[in-house]
Amino acid sequence: MQQTLEPSIEFTIAVVEDDEDIRINVCRFLTKSGLRSWGTDSAEDFYVRLLREKADLVVVDLGLPGEDGLSLVKRLTEQQIPVVVLTARGDLDSRIAGLNAGALQYFVKPTDMNELVAGIRSQLRRNSSQSGTSPGPFLTWRLDALSACLVAPNHQIIALTSRELELLSCLMSTPGTMVTKQALIETMGYADVDDGFHRIESQLTRLRRKTLDISGMSLPVRAVFGRGLVFVP
Repeated sequence: MQQTLEPSIEFTIAVVEDDEDIRINVCRFLTKSGLRSWGTDSAEDFYVRLLREKADLVVVDLGLPGEDGLSLVKRLTEQQIPVVVLTARGDLDSRIAGLNAGALQYFVKPTDMNELVAGIRSQLRRNSSQSGTSPGPFLTWRLDALSACLVAPNHQIIALTSRELELLSCLMSTPGTMVTKQALIETMGYADVDDGFHRIESQLTRLRRKTLDISGMSLPVRAVFGRGLVFVP
């Protein structure tokens, strides 16, 4: 008799997989097994959809376009979201890298769907028993313009320079939406497009380093294929 997680229908699984057939099949099997599911083909699309839908656990393929799956696993782990890997990379180095990044389990394609669901249920039970409730959504970042500081989800405070405040104000005013290079350059008051965006990227690199040093968390700003930047709350 198959063991179930009660009430399993309350849990939602996100599947980040660029192969459409695999993504659809995994989502269908999860739904058939009594779990809500939704899927995206990239980390960038996952971040955007997460603004509208919850994810109690995420299934991640390592070979994603754009931001790679290993980077996504690390970010999910930082935000205390359970994640399991489902990938074609079965070599030992990839397994170690995935588990070190924070994956709770590592499945190699093709895998038995019943085994995958059993692993997901196991992790959901463990997470639920530790917290006393179902896993929650991503914690949020907050920008305090009056105090010129960024407040991380773990409540650490990062003091900002005036230029850093300008940049984050622009990005965080439309969370989950790409701000184009041109819009960023105009907002920051740079005249030359190439030099202006280079300055913005350099500033962002310093801000990422400062945020990580102070809060221990990565600043959730993503580049969109050289076209612009997006703040992912």
